[in-house]
Amino acid sequence: MPSTRSKRKLKSAVEPSKKAKTQTVTSPRKTALKEPVLEKMVTDNQSDKSCSDSESELESLDEEIILCEERRRMNLKLNAEFFSSLQIEQAKANLQESKRQKHPKPSQRGLKREKLVEPINRRSSLRLQKKDPEGIPLPPEALINRADYLFYHEPVVEHERPPSGPLQMTESLYSTVTVEEHKVLMELRDKMAVKPLKSNTISFTNFSKVLDKLVITENQVCKVVPERTFSVAVHPMEDSILAVTGDKWGRLGLWNVSSTSDAVVTYCPHSRPITCIDFPRENSHLLLSCSYDGTLRCGDLHKEVFDEVYSTPEEADILFRNFDYPCPNTLLVSRNDGCVALVDRRTKGTEAEHTYRIGQKSMRTVSIHPLERHYFVNAFVDGRVCLWDLRNLKEKNNKPLQTLTHGRSLNSAYFSPITGKCILVTSMEDVLNIYDSCNISEISLKKSIRHNNHTGRWLTGFRAAWHPAREDVFIVGSMNRPREIQVYGDDGHILRSLRSEEYLNSVCSLNVFHPTRSAVVGANSSGRLHVFM
Repeated sequence: MPSTRSKRKLKSAVEPSKKAKTQTVTSPRKTALKEPVLEKMVTDNQSDKSCSDSESELESLDEEIILCEERRRMNLKLNAEFFSSLQIEQAKANLQESKRQKHPKPSQRGLKREKLVEPINRRSSLRLQKKDPEGIPLPPEALINRADYLFYHEPVVEHERPPSGPLQMTESLYSTVTVEEHKVLMELRDKMAVKPLKSNTISFTNFSKVLDKLVITENQVCKVVPERTFSVAVHPMEDSILAVTGDKWGRLGLWNVSSTSDAVVTYCPHSRPITCIDFPRENSHLLLSCSYDGTLRCGDLHKEVFDEVYSTPEEADILFRNFDYPCPNTLLVSRNDGCVALVDRRTKGTEAEHTYRIGQKSMRTVSIHPLERHYFVNAFVDGRVCLWDLRNLKEKNNKPLQTLTHGRSLNSAYFSPITGKCILVTSMEDVLNIYDSCNISEISLKKSIRHNNHTGRWLTGFRAAWHPAREDVFIVGSMNRPREIQVYGDDGHILRSLRSEEYLNSVCSLNVFHPTRSAVVGANSSGRLHVFM
Protein backbone atom coordinates (compact mmCIF):
# COMPACT_ATOMS: atom_id res chain seq x y z
CA MET A 1 0.00 0.00 0.00
CA PRO A 2 1.27 3.45 -0.70
CA SER A 3 2.45 5.43 2.19
CA THR A 4 0.86 8.52 3.48
CA ARG A 5 3.60 10.64 1.98
CA SER A 6 3.04 9.25 -1.44
CA LYS A 7 -0.68 9.94 -1.17
CA ARG A 8 0.01 13.53 -0.39
CA LYS A 9 2.27 13.86 -3.41
CA LEU A 10 -0.36 12.32 -5.62
CA LYS A 11 -2.98 14.67 -4.23
CA SER A 12 -0.79 17.71 -4.72
CA ALA A 13 -0.10 16.65 -8.30
CA VAL A 14 -3.70 16.24 -9.04
CA GLU A 15 -4.95 19.45 -7.38
CA PRO A 16 -2.78 21.84 -9.47
CA SER A 17 -4.25 20.33 -12.59
CA LYS A 18 -7.73 20.87 -11.28
CA LYS A 19 -6.82 24.36 -10.25
CA ALA A 20 -5.31 25.04 -13.63
CA LYS A 21 -8.41 23.69 -15.23
CA THR A 22 -10.52 25.86 -13.05
CA GLN A 23 -8.38 28.87 -13.82
CA THR A 24 -8.64 28.14 -17.53
CA VAL A 25 -12.40 28.08 -17.38
CA THR A 26 -12.73 31.20 -15.29
CA SER A 27 -9.98 33.27 -16.84
CA PRO A 28 -11.09 36.69 -18.11
CA ARG A 29 -10.23 35.92 -21.68
CA LYS A 30 -12.09 32.63 -21.61
CA THR A 31 -15.01 34.28 -19.84
CA ALA A 32 -15.19 37.09 -22.36
CA LEU A 33 -15.36 34.59 -25.14
CA LYS A 34 -17.85 32.32 -23.45
CA GLU A 35 -20.49 34.76 -22.13
CA PRO A 36 -21.90 35.75 -25.58
CA VAL A 37 -22.31 32.13 -26.45
CA LEU A 38 -24.25 31.52 -23.28
CA GLU A 39 -26.36 34.59 -23.86
CA LYS A 40 -27.00 33.45 -27.39
CA MET A 41 -28.03 30.06 -26.16
CA VAL A 42 -30.38 31.62 -23.64
CA THR A 43 -31.72 33.98 -26.25
CA ASP A 44 -32.25 31.16 -28.69
CA ASN A 45 -34.09 29.21 -26.06
CA GLN A 46 -36.25 32.20 -25.26
CA SER A 47 -36.83 32.93 -28.94
CA ASP A 48 -37.80 29.33 -29.53
CA LYS A 49 -40.26 29.65 -26.70
CA SER A 50 -41.56 32.99 -27.94
CA CYS A 51 -41.86 31.62 -31.49
CA SER A 52 -43.92 28.79 -30.24
CA ASP A 53 -46.08 31.28 -28.33
CA SER A 54 -46.32 33.53 -31.40
CA GLU A 55 -47.29 30.61 -33.56
CA SER A 56 -50.06 29.73 -31.17
CA GLU A 57 -51.19 33.36 -31.07
CA LEU A 58 -51.14 33.55 -34.88
CA GLU A 59 -53.15 30.40 -35.09
CA SER A 60 -55.77 31.81 -32.72
CA LEU A 61 -55.70 35.14 -34.63
CA ASP A 62 -56.22 33.31 -37.93
CA GLU A 63 -59.18 31.55 -36.46
CA GLU A 64 -60.68 34.89 -35.36
CA ILE A 65 -60.08 36.40 -38.81
CA ILE A 66 -61.75 33.43 -40.43
CA LEU A 67 -64.71 33.79 -38.08
CA CYS A 68 -64.93 37.55 -38.80
CA GLU A 69 -64.75 36.92 -42.53
CA GLU A 70 -67.53 34.37 -42.26
CA ARG A 71 -69.62 36.84 -40.26
CA ARG A 72 -68.93 39.58 -42.84
CA ARG A 73 -69.96 37.34 -45.71
CA MET A 74 -73.07 36.32 -43.83
CA ASN A 75 -73.94 39.99 -43.17
CA LEU A 76 -73.37 40.84 -46.83
CA LYS A 77 -75.62 38.02 -47.87
CA LEU A 78 -78.35 39.06 -45.42
CA ASN A 79 -78.07 42.70 -46.51
CA ALA A 80 -78.24 41.70 -50.16
CA GLU A 81 -81.36 39.66 -49.48
CA PHE A 82 -82.90 42.56 -47.54
CA PHE A 83 -82.22 45.14 -50.27
CA SER A 84 -83.39 42.67 -52.88
CA SER A 85 -86.68 42.41 -51.04
CA LEU A 86 -86.98 46.23 -51.26
CA GLN A 87 -86.55 46.03 -55.07
CA ILE A 88 -84.16 48.99 -55.05
CA GLU A 89 -82.31 47.77 -58.12
CA GLN A 90 -85.55 47.57 -60.06
CA ALA A 91 -86.48 51.09 -58.98
CA LYS A 92 -83.01 52.31 -59.97
CA ALA A 93 -83.34 50.69 -63.38
CA ASN A 94 -86.77 52.25 -63.86
CA LEU A 95 -85.41 55.68 -62.89
CA GLN A 96 -82.52 55.38 -65.32
CA GLU A 97 -84.89 54.26 -68.04
CA SER A 98 -87.19 57.23 -67.39
CA LYS A 99 -84.20 59.59 -67.58
CA ARG A 100 -83.21 58.12 -70.90
CA GLN A 101 -86.70 58.69 -72.29
CA LYS A 102 -87.03 62.16 -73.81
CA HIS A 103 -89.86 64.45 -72.67
CA PRO A 104 -92.45 64.55 -75.45
CA LYS A 105 -92.21 67.72 -77.52
CA PRO A 106 -95.27 69.94 -77.96
CA SER A 107 -97.18 69.49 -81.17
CA GLN A 108 -95.52 71.19 -84.14
CA ARG A 109 -98.79 71.50 -86.07
CA GLY A 110 -100.22 74.92 -86.80
CA LEU A 111 -98.47 78.27 -86.53
CA LYS A 112 -94.71 78.61 -86.45
CA ARG A 113 -93.41 81.16 -83.99
CA GLU A 114 -91.72 84.15 -85.57
CA LYS A 115 -88.24 85.12 -84.51
CA LEU A 116 -88.49 88.60 -83.07
CA VAL A 117 -85.35 90.74 -83.39
CA GLU A 118 -85.14 93.07 -80.42
CA PRO A 119 -83.31 96.37 -80.86
CA ILE A 120 -79.89 96.58 -79.25
CA ASN A 121 -79.53 99.44 -76.80
CA ARG A 122 -76.06 100.91 -77.32
CA ARG A 123 -74.46 103.81 -75.57
CA SER A 124 -73.74 106.45 -78.19
CA SER A 125 -72.14 109.87 -78.30
CA LEU A 126 -73.95 113.13 -78.94
CA ARG A 127 -72.67 113.01 -82.51
CA LEU A 128 -74.28 109.64 -83.07
CA GLN A 129 -77.44 110.93 -81.43
CA LYS A 130 -77.54 113.70 -84.05
CA LYS A 131 -76.98 116.41 -81.44
CA ASP A 132 -74.49 119.24 -81.05
CA PRO A 133 -72.10 119.45 -78.03
CA GLU A 134 -74.79 121.27 -76.06
CA GLY A 135 -77.36 118.49 -76.66
CA ILE A 136 -79.45 120.41 -79.20
CA PRO A 137 -80.66 118.26 -82.16
CA LEU A 138 -78.84 119.01 -85.40
CA PRO A 139 -80.79 120.08 -88.50
CA PRO A 140 -81.40 117.33 -91.09
CA GLU A 141 -79.10 118.89 -93.74
CA ALA A 142 -76.15 118.67 -91.34
CA LEU A 143 -76.53 114.91 -91.24
CA ILE A 144 -76.39 114.19 -94.96
CA ASN A 145 -72.66 113.51 -95.02
CA ARG A 146 -72.77 111.40 -91.88
CA ALA A 147 -75.47 108.96 -92.87
CA ASP A 148 -73.02 106.12 -93.41
CA TYR A 149 -71.73 106.39 -89.83
CA LEU A 150 -74.95 106.58 -87.88
CA PHE A 151 -76.58 103.71 -86.04
CA TYR A 152 -80.31 103.47 -86.53
CA HIS A 153 -82.48 101.47 -84.17
CA GLU A 154 -85.90 100.18 -85.11
CA PRO A 155 -88.48 101.47 -82.61
CA VAL A 156 -90.43 98.95 -80.55
CA VAL A 157 -93.59 98.04 -82.45
CA GLU A 158 -96.70 98.80 -80.39
CA HIS A 159 -100.00 96.99 -80.85
CA GLU A 160 -102.19 99.71 -82.25
CA ARG A 161 -105.94 99.27 -82.39
CA PRO A 162 -107.15 98.52 -85.93
CA PRO A 163 -108.87 101.42 -87.65
CA SER A 164 -112.59 101.88 -87.08
CA GLY A 165 -115.05 100.42 -89.51
CA PRO A 166 -115.06 97.18 -91.51
CA LEU A 167 -111.81 95.24 -91.66
CA GLN A 168 -111.23 92.81 -94.51
CA MET A 169 -110.23 89.32 -93.36
CA THR A 170 -107.50 89.04 -95.98
CA GLU A 171 -106.05 92.35 -94.77
CA SER A 172 -106.05 91.22 -91.13
CA LEU A 173 -104.27 87.90 -91.71
CA TYR A 174 -101.50 87.11 -89.26
CA SER A 175 -98.10 87.43 -90.93
CA THR A 176 -97.33 83.70 -91.07
CA VAL A 177 -100.69 82.84 -92.73
CA THR A 178 -101.17 82.95 -96.49
CA VAL A 179 -104.24 83.95 -98.49
CA GLU A 180 -104.42 80.37 -99.84
CA GLU A 181 -104.87 79.06 -96.28
CA HIS A 182 -107.63 81.60 -95.76
CA LYS A 183 -109.38 80.29 -98.86
CA VAL A 184 -109.15 76.72 -97.57
CA LEU A 185 -110.99 77.76 -94.42
CA MET A 186 -113.68 79.54 -96.44
CA GLU A 187 -114.58 76.19 -98.02
CA LEU A 188 -116.34 75.32 -94.76
CA ARG A 189 -118.93 78.08 -95.23
CA ASP A 190 -121.46 75.82 -96.93
CA LYS A 191 -121.39 73.43 -93.96
CA MET A 192 -122.00 76.04 -91.27
CA ALA A 193 -125.80 76.02 -91.32
CA VAL A 194 -127.08 74.39 -88.12
CA LYS A 195 -130.43 73.43 -86.67
CA PRO A 196 -131.84 74.86 -83.42
CA LEU A 197 -130.17 73.30 -80.42
CA LYS A 198 -132.23 70.79 -78.45
CA SER A 199 -131.62 69.32 -75.04
CA ASN A 200 -129.38 66.25 -75.09
CA THR A 201 -131.60 63.20 -74.64
CA ILE A 202 -128.81 60.76 -73.77
CA SER A 203 -129.16 59.54 -70.20
CA PHE A 204 -126.62 60.59 -67.62
CA THR A 205 -125.28 57.01 -67.34
CA ASN A 206 -124.87 56.61 -71.10
CA PHE A 207 -123.25 60.02 -71.37
CA SER A 208 -120.68 58.93 -68.77
CA LYS A 209 -119.89 55.93 -70.96
CA VAL A 210 -119.44 58.21 -73.96
CA LEU A 211 -116.88 60.21 -72.01
CA ASP A 212 -114.84 57.05 -71.50
CA LYS A 213 -114.36 56.78 -75.27
CA LEU A 214 -112.87 60.26 -75.74
CA VAL A 215 -109.22 60.09 -76.83
CA ILE A 216 -106.60 62.45 -78.23
CA THR A 217 -104.00 61.78 -80.91
CA GLU A 218 -101.06 63.66 -82.37
CA ASN A 219 -103.25 65.20 -85.10
CA GLN A 220 -105.64 66.58 -82.48
CA VAL A 221 -103.12 69.03 -80.99
CA CYS A 222 -102.29 72.22 -82.84
CA LYS A 223 -100.84 75.69 -82.21
CA VAL A 224 -103.52 78.09 -83.40
CA VAL A 225 -102.46 81.50 -82.01
CA PRO A 226 -98.94 82.68 -81.17
CA GLU A 227 -99.54 84.04 -77.65
CA ARG A 228 -101.41 83.29 -74.42
CA THR A 229 -105.04 82.20 -74.87
CA PHE A 230 -107.87 84.22 -73.31
CA SER A 231 -110.97 82.65 -74.92
CA VAL A 232 -112.08 79.53 -76.78
CA ALA A 233 -115.17 78.34 -78.65
CA VAL A 234 -116.28 75.63 -81.07
CA HIS A 235 -118.64 75.94 -84.03
CA PRO A 236 -121.95 74.03 -83.57
CA MET A 237 -121.94 72.38 -87.05
CA GLU A 238 -121.99 68.59 -87.04
CA ASP A 239 -120.03 67.70 -90.20
CA SER A 240 -116.73 69.19 -89.04
CA ILE A 241 -115.13 70.50 -85.88
CA LEU A 242 -114.09 74.12 -86.21
CA ALA A 243 -112.35 75.43 -83.08
CA VAL A 244 -111.51 79.08 -82.49
CA THR A 245 -109.42 80.84 -79.86
CA GLY A 246 -108.29 84.40 -79.10
CA ASP A 247 -104.90 85.40 -77.71
CA LYS A 248 -103.16 88.18 -75.78
CA TRP A 249 -102.55 90.54 -78.69
CA GLY A 250 -105.88 90.39 -80.47
CA ARG A 251 -105.21 87.48 -82.79
CA LEU A 252 -108.10 85.19 -83.64
CA GLY A 253 -107.19 81.65 -84.71
CA LEU A 254 -109.51 79.18 -86.46
CA TRP A 255 -108.62 75.50 -86.85
CA ASN A 256 -110.49 72.90 -88.86
CA VAL A 257 -109.80 69.88 -86.64
CA SER A 258 -111.36 67.47 -89.12
CA SER A 259 -108.83 68.40 -91.81
CA THR A 260 -105.77 66.21 -92.26
CA SER A 261 -103.58 69.21 -93.11
CA ASP A 262 -102.60 72.17 -90.93
CA ALA A 263 -105.88 73.97 -91.67
CA VAL A 264 -105.12 76.92 -89.36
CA VAL A 265 -105.92 80.52 -90.21
CA THR A 266 -105.14 83.38 -87.82
CA TYR A 267 -106.52 86.91 -88.11
CA CYS A 268 -105.77 90.06 -86.14
CA PRO A 269 -109.03 92.05 -85.73
CA HIS A 270 -108.08 93.38 -82.27
CA SER A 271 -104.97 94.73 -80.57
CA ARG A 272 -105.39 93.45 -77.00
CA PRO A 273 -106.67 90.25 -75.32
CA ILE A 274 -109.78 88.74 -76.89
CA THR A 275 -111.81 87.83 -73.81
CA CYS A 276 -114.96 86.35 -75.34
CA ILE A 277 -115.79 84.72 -78.71
CA ASP A 278 -118.91 82.98 -79.91
CA PHE A 279 -120.73 81.62 -82.95
CA PRO A 280 -124.40 82.67 -82.48
CA ARG A 281 -126.52 79.65 -83.28
CA GLU A 282 -129.15 81.71 -85.10
CA ASN A 283 -126.47 83.09 -87.44
CA SER A 284 -123.76 80.46 -87.39
CA HIS A 285 -121.74 82.08 -90.21
CA LEU A 286 -120.94 84.95 -87.83
CA LEU A 287 -118.12 85.09 -85.33
CA LEU A 288 -118.49 87.66 -82.54
CA SER A 289 -115.51 88.77 -80.43
CA CYS A 290 -114.83 91.43 -77.81
CA SER A 291 -111.49 92.65 -76.54
CA TYR A 292 -109.63 94.71 -73.99
CA ASP A 293 -109.02 97.23 -76.77
CA GLY A 294 -112.60 98.48 -76.28
CA THR A 295 -114.14 97.03 -79.45
CA LEU A 296 -116.68 94.35 -80.29
CA ARG A 297 -116.47 92.98 -83.83
CA CYS A 298 -118.59 90.63 -85.90
CA GLY A 299 -116.71 88.43 -88.36
CA ASP A 300 -118.91 87.52 -91.33
CA LEU A 301 -117.44 84.41 -92.97
CA HIS A 302 -119.65 84.89 -96.04
CA LYS A 303 -118.61 88.49 -96.66
CA GLU A 304 -115.07 87.83 -95.36
CA VAL A 305 -115.06 90.97 -93.25
CA PHE A 306 -114.85 91.95 -89.56
CA ASP A 307 -117.50 94.59 -88.92
CA GLU A 308 -117.15 96.92 -85.95
CA VAL A 309 -120.34 96.57 -83.90
CA TYR A 310 -119.53 98.49 -80.71
CA SER A 311 -116.53 100.51 -79.58
CA THR A 312 -115.46 103.10 -77.02
CA PRO A 313 -112.83 105.84 -77.45
CA GLU A 314 -109.35 104.39 -77.28
CA GLU A 315 -108.17 107.03 -74.81
CA ALA A 316 -110.96 106.04 -72.39
CA ASP A 317 -109.19 102.68 -71.84
CA ILE A 318 -112.44 100.77 -71.26
CA LEU A 319 -112.02 97.00 -71.40
CA PHE A 320 -114.72 94.67 -72.70
CA ARG A 321 -114.91 91.48 -70.66
CA ASN A 322 -117.79 89.32 -71.84
CA PHE A 323 -121.13 89.30 -73.65
CA ASP A 324 -124.37 87.34 -73.92
CA TYR A 325 -127.61 87.55 -75.93
CA PRO A 326 -130.86 88.90 -74.43
CA CYS A 327 -132.23 88.57 -78.00
CA PRO A 328 -130.79 86.97 -81.14
CA ASN A 329 -129.48 90.29 -82.55
CA THR A 330 -128.87 92.07 -79.24
CA LEU A 331 -125.85 91.76 -76.98
CA LEU A 332 -125.27 92.66 -73.36
CA VAL A 333 -121.59 93.54 -72.89
CA SER A 334 -119.82 93.67 -69.52
CA ARG A 335 -117.07 96.25 -69.03
CA ASN A 336 -114.32 96.92 -66.51
CA ASP A 337 -115.81 100.25 -65.36
CA GLY A 338 -118.82 98.65 -63.62
CA CYS A 339 -121.19 99.16 -66.57
CA VAL A 340 -123.09 96.87 -68.91
CA ALA A 341 -123.93 98.02 -72.43
CA LEU A 342 -126.96 96.94 -74.44
CA VAL A 343 -125.96 96.75 -78.12
CA ASP A 344 -128.09 96.06 -81.19
CA ARG A 345 -125.75 94.93 -83.96
CA ARG A 346 -128.31 95.81 -86.67
CA THR A 347 -128.21 99.53 -86.01
CA LYS A 348 -125.74 101.85 -87.70
CA GLY A 349 -122.84 103.28 -85.81
CA THR A 350 -120.69 101.80 -83.07
CA GLU A 351 -122.42 103.18 -79.97
CA ALA A 352 -124.47 101.25 -77.45
CA GLU A 353 -128.26 101.70 -77.30
CA HIS A 354 -128.12 101.86 -73.50
CA THR A 355 -125.40 101.85 -70.85
CA TYR A 356 -126.23 100.93 -67.25
CA ARG A 357 -123.96 101.40 -64.27
CA ILE A 358 -124.47 98.46 -61.94
CA GLY A 359 -121.33 98.66 -59.79
CA GLN A 360 -118.09 100.46 -59.02
CA LYS A 361 -115.86 97.45 -59.57
CA SER A 362 -114.84 95.63 -62.72
CA MET A 363 -116.89 92.59 -63.67
CA ARG A 364 -115.84 89.35 -65.33
CA THR A 365 -118.78 87.63 -67.01
CA VAL A 366 -122.42 88.26 -67.81
CA SER A 367 -124.93 85.44 -68.29
CA ILE A 368 -128.56 85.69 -69.50
CA HIS A 369 -131.27 83.37 -68.13
CA PRO A 370 -132.12 80.97 -71.02
CA LEU A 371 -135.91 81.20 -70.53
CA GLU A 372 -136.61 84.47 -68.76
CA ARG A 373 -134.17 86.51 -70.80
CA HIS A 374 -134.66 89.76 -68.92
CA TYR A 375 -132.77 88.24 -65.96
CA PHE A 376 -129.00 88.09 -65.94
CA VAL A 377 -126.19 87.47 -63.45
CA ASN A 378 -122.69 88.86 -63.46
CA ALA A 379 -119.50 88.07 -61.53
CA PHE A 380 -117.57 90.96 -59.98
CA VAL A 381 -113.88 90.95 -59.15
CA ASP A 382 -114.75 91.83 -55.53
CA GLY A 383 -116.38 88.41 -55.04
CA ARG A 384 -120.07 89.25 -55.66
CA VAL A 385 -122.51 87.46 -57.95
CA CYS A 386 -125.47 89.75 -58.59
CA LEU A 387 -128.87 89.02 -60.13
CA TRP A 388 -130.44 91.81 -62.20
CA ASP A 389 -133.67 92.48 -64.08
CA LEU A 390 -132.84 94.19 -67.36
CA ARG A 391 -136.32 95.76 -67.52
CA ASN A 392 -135.76 97.74 -64.33
CA LEU A 393 -132.26 99.06 -64.98
CA LYS A 394 -131.56 102.78 -65.02
CA GLU A 395 -128.55 104.70 -66.16
CA LYS A 396 -127.27 104.95 -62.56
CA ASN A 397 -128.08 103.93 -58.99
CA ASN A 398 -129.19 100.36 -59.69
CA LYS A 399 -129.61 97.75 -56.97
CA PRO A 400 -129.43 93.97 -57.60
CA LEU A 401 -132.34 91.67 -56.93
CA GLN A 402 -130.00 89.31 -55.06
CA THR A 403 -126.32 89.19 -54.15
CA LEU A 404 -124.26 86.06 -53.55
CA THR A 405 -121.10 87.00 -51.64
CA HIS A 406 -117.74 85.24 -51.83
CA GLY A 407 -114.56 85.97 -49.94
CA ARG A 408 -112.30 86.40 -52.97
CA SER A 409 -112.40 87.40 -56.63
CA LEU A 410 -114.58 85.51 -59.13
CA ASN A 411 -113.65 84.23 -62.57
CA SER A 412 -117.12 83.46 -63.93
CA ALA A 413 -120.81 82.86 -63.20
CA TYR A 414 -123.09 81.12 -65.74
CA PHE A 415 -126.74 80.07 -65.82
CA SER A 416 -127.31 76.46 -66.85
CA PRO A 417 -128.08 76.48 -70.61
CA ILE A 418 -131.51 74.79 -70.94
CA THR A 419 -133.75 75.93 -68.07
CA GLY A 420 -131.45 78.12 -65.98
CA LYS A 421 -132.15 76.07 -62.87
CA CYS A 422 -128.52 76.32 -61.68
CA ILE A 423 -125.76 78.94 -61.57
CA LEU A 424 -122.16 77.71 -61.84
CA VAL A 425 -119.58 79.98 -60.16
CA THR A 426 -115.77 79.70 -60.32
CA SER A 427 -114.11 81.44 -57.37
CA MET A 428 -110.55 82.19 -56.32
CA GLU A 429 -111.52 80.75 -52.93
CA ASP A 430 -110.61 77.44 -54.58
CA VAL A 431 -114.22 76.35 -54.89
CA LEU A 432 -116.73 75.63 -57.62
CA ASN A 433 -120.17 76.60 -56.35
CA ILE A 434 -123.46 75.43 -57.83
CA TYR A 435 -126.47 77.52 -56.82
CA ASP A 436 -130.10 76.42 -57.10
CA SER A 437 -131.93 79.06 -59.13
CA CYS A 438 -135.19 77.21 -59.82
CA ASN A 439 -136.87 79.90 -57.75
CA ILE A 440 -135.29 83.04 -59.12
CA SER A 441 -136.35 85.06 -56.08
CA GLU A 442 -134.61 82.71 -53.61
CA ILE A 443 -131.28 81.51 -54.94
CA SER A 444 -129.53 79.12 -52.54
CA LEU A 445 -126.29 77.15 -52.49
CA LYS A 446 -126.77 73.63 -53.83
CA LYS A 447 -123.22 72.23 -53.91
CA SER A 448 -119.73 73.51 -53.11
CA ILE A 449 -116.78 71.64 -54.62
CA ARG A 450 -113.19 72.09 -53.48
CA HIS A 451 -111.03 72.80 -56.53
CA ASN A 452 -107.59 74.39 -56.97
CA ASN A 453 -108.24 77.50 -59.07
CA HIS A 454 -104.89 79.25 -58.43
CA THR A 455 -103.33 79.22 -61.87
CA GLY A 456 -100.87 82.04 -61.09
CA ARG A 457 -100.15 85.13 -63.12
CA TRP A 458 -98.79 83.39 -66.21
CA LEU A 459 -101.76 81.10 -66.87
CA THR A 460 -105.27 82.12 -67.84
CA GLY A 461 -107.75 81.62 -64.98
CA PHE A 462 -110.18 78.70 -64.94
CA ARG A 463 -113.80 79.28 -65.97
CA ALA A 464 -115.96 76.22 -65.39
CA ALA A 465 -118.47 75.88 -68.28
CA TRP A 466 -121.70 73.93 -68.75
CA HIS A 467 -122.29 71.47 -71.55
CA PRO A 468 -124.33 73.50 -74.10
CA ALA A 469 -127.03 70.83 -74.30
CA ARG A 470 -127.03 69.47 -70.74
CA GLU A 471 -127.61 70.86 -67.25
CA ASP A 472 -126.04 68.03 -65.27
CA VAL A 473 -122.48 68.18 -66.66
CA PHE A 474 -119.79 70.86 -66.70
CA ILE A 475 -116.08 71.01 -67.55
CA VAL A 476 -113.11 72.78 -65.95
CA GLY A 477 -109.32 72.83 -66.16
CA SER A 478 -107.06 71.27 -63.54
CA MET A 479 -103.69 71.93 -61.91
CA ASN A 480 -103.19 68.23 -61.15
CA ARG A 481 -100.31 66.13 -62.45
CA PRO A 482 -100.40 64.32 -64.78
CA ARG A 483 -102.20 67.10 -66.64
CA GLU A 484 -105.90 66.59 -67.18
CA ILE A 485 -109.26 68.16 -68.04
CA GLN A 486 -111.99 67.38 -65.54
CA VAL A 487 -115.64 66.66 -66.33
CA TYR A 488 -118.00 66.98 -63.33
CA GLY A 489 -121.59 66.04 -62.69
CA ASP A 490 -123.86 68.55 -60.99
CA ASP A 491 -123.64 66.41 -57.85
CA GLY A 492 -119.98 67.38 -57.49
CA HIS A 493 -118.45 64.05 -58.53
CA ILE A 494 -115.86 63.75 -61.29
CA LEU A 495 -117.27 61.80 -64.24
CA ARG A 496 -114.05 61.64 -66.22
CA SER A 497 -110.53 63.04 -66.14
CA LEU A 498 -109.35 63.46 -69.72
CA ARG A 499 -105.62 62.65 -69.76
CA SER A 500 -102.81 61.83 -72.13
CA GLU A 501 -99.21 61.81 -70.88
CA GLU A 502 -98.02 61.90 -74.48
CA TYR A 503 -100.22 64.63 -75.96
CA LEU A 504 -101.47 66.65 -72.97
CA ASN A 505 -98.53 68.06 -71.01
CA SER A 506 -99.82 71.51 -70.04
CA VAL A 507 -102.67 73.14 -68.12
CA CYS A 508 -105.76 73.70 -70.27
CA SER A 509 -107.32 76.71 -68.56
CA LEU A 510 -110.32 77.09 -70.90
CA ASN A 511 -112.41 74.16 -72.12
CA VAL A 512 -115.67 73.73 -74.04
CA PHE A 513 -117.94 70.90 -75.16
CA HIS A 514 -119.10 70.56 -78.73
CA PRO A 515 -122.90 71.04 -78.59
CA THR A 516 -123.87 67.95 -80.62
CA ARG A 517 -120.77 65.80 -81.09
CA SER A 518 -118.74 63.85 -78.54
CA ALA A 519 -115.79 66.23 -78.49
CA VAL A 520 -114.02 68.48 -76.01
CA VAL A 521 -111.72 71.37 -76.94
CA GLY A 522 -109.15 72.57 -74.39
CA ALA A 523 -106.89 75.62 -74.74
CA ASN A 524 -103.59 76.08 -72.89
CA SER A 525 -101.76 79.34 -72.27
CA SER A 526 -99.30 78.98 -75.15
CA GLY A 527 -101.91 79.11 -77.92
CA ARG A 528 -102.36 75.36 -78.43
CA LEU A 529 -105.71 73.60 -78.70
CA HIS A 530 -106.22 69.98 -77.57
CA VAL A 531 -109.22 68.05 -78.87
CA PHE A 532 -110.56 64.87 -77.23
CA MET A 533 -113.05 63.15 -79.52
